[in-house]
Amino acid sequence: MPDTTSKTDNFLKAIEKYAEEQRTKMKSEAEVFKAKEMNRAEEEGLKEAYVMIQKKMSEINNQISSELSRAETASKKRIFLKRREIEDEVFAKAEKKLIEYTKTDKYISGLAKSAEKIGKVLDADDVILYVKEKDMAHKNKLVKAFGRKCEVAVSDDIKLGGITGLSRSLGRIADETLDSRLTEQHEWFCENSGLKVTE
Repeated sequence: MPDTTSKTDNFLKAIEKYAEEQRTKMKSEAEVFKAKEMNRAEEEGLKEAYVMIQKKMSEINNQISSELSRAETASKKRIFLKRREIEDEVFAKAEKKLIEYTKTDKYISGLAKSAEKIGKVLDADDVILYVKEKDMAHKNKLVKAFGRKCEVAVSDDIKLGGITGLSRSLGRIADETLDSRLTEQHEWFCENSGLKVTE
């Protein structure tokens, strides 16, 4: 019987050894699987973190761009308003000086020269010289300077002074008003003053 016991012991030992090898192998495979799963989870976590970081950075960049744009727009608006304020101040002073000028003898002789100039440009018999109400006092002087028959009438469009000549037969207007000259100067000032709002 010793042989049978020995064979049984050997058989049991072999089974135990095989079971131990299988347990070690399974444990090793479990460790490898666990490591792979950990790596995969870590990579997915990193990818998700990267996507989240990129999204947050994009949101922050958009917010910064939006705030910069608002600040730039507000700054341009302040500059534009300041430029407008300077323009208004300059042209209010110019208008005041022109009104003072219309009270001088030099202005009256200038009116006569304007009537003469219009007479050369509008060579017709139906010319009407338009002036502001106050300048109607110089009607006879203007007709004489014009050099031939013409009508002199009041125009509410002329605020500062000067003359506008109109000939319907020629279909032409000659503008010698201080109003239009000031408007032209305003346009020139806007283009050449250097007070520009740029992009």
